[in-house]
Amino acid sequence: MDLKGIGLLLAERRKELNLRQEDLAQMSGVTIKTIYNIEEGKGNPSANTLIKLCGVLGFEININIKMIS
Repeated sequence: MDLKGIGLLLAERRKELNLRQEDLAQMSGVTIKTIYNIEEGKGNPSANTLIKLCGVLGFEININIKMIS
């Protein structure tokens, strides 16, 4: 999934939980600006940021790392 798709998924879930961006920021420790940028498909959030947001939103993250030679 690309960053825009991740942003849309997070925004949709946030709205399902009736959370404002401000609420999610406070609960996750991530800035409102970062949440806005992720939901807009902008920027490149760190794995740590995504883990924090997904923890609040009830998502499980599965990261697969492949070596390319």
